Amino acid sequence: MLLRTPASKSEAARTLAGLAVAALCAGPSLAGRPLAVDDANVNAVGAAHVEVWYERLADNTHVGTVAPALGVAEGVEISAAFARDAGNDVSTTLLQAKFRWTPSLDTGCNIGSSIGASQTHNSSAHTVFVNGLLTCNADFGSLHLNLGSTRAPEGPALGTWGVALEHGFGAWTAHVETFGQEQTSPTVQLGLRTDIAKNLQWDATVGRVNNETVLSLGMKFQF
Repeated sequence: MLLRTPASKSEAARTLAGLAVAALCAGPSLAGRPLAVDDANVNAVGAAHVEVWYERLADNTHVGTVAPALGVAEGVEISAAFARDAGNDVSTTLLQAKFRWTPSLDTGCNIGSSIGASQTHNSSAHTVFVNGLLTCNADFGSLHLNLGSTRAPEGPALGTWGVALEHGFGAWTAHVETFGQEQTSPTVQLGLRTDIAKNLQWDATVGRVNNETVLSLGMKFQF
């Protein structure tokens, strides 16, 4: 547990902001709001979207994030994210390349991977990560599995993992997921999304980690 000194609180804020971007930026590009667990799909060539969300993390940290993504080639998507914790004056930028290695299947399993890096502003050091992705689609919905690794500056490589299950209910899609990293407690959360206009999605999540409630509200614009 981090000590409540000014220095350790600043370091904790940077860690939380970095983890927020890394965890929530990856999906049908960058985590496909509102999922934190990534899926193995990518945008079609030339298709793009922008995700915007607010989240309250553990330790009462409040972070706003903007994350654009673009399909640049068949099975290849490039995405980015900018996260700002105004309360602690911490900003983090993330860049990611995501690959779908198998043909996209509406019924069956797809395999993908992602690689990227994040950087806290006013620092030249990078946190790098790699992730293996599996998505299986069936009558029950969609199952997403993640297994990867992340390495902070001057730190050891730590394993990461995630499992999510999505299911549609008419105009709404709900999910339950759990994800975590070595040496940290896992997060368990529920999410919900729906289209409120053409190419415009509203979404939300609520979860628990370390006996604290975490939540997010967001929107996704597709074009």
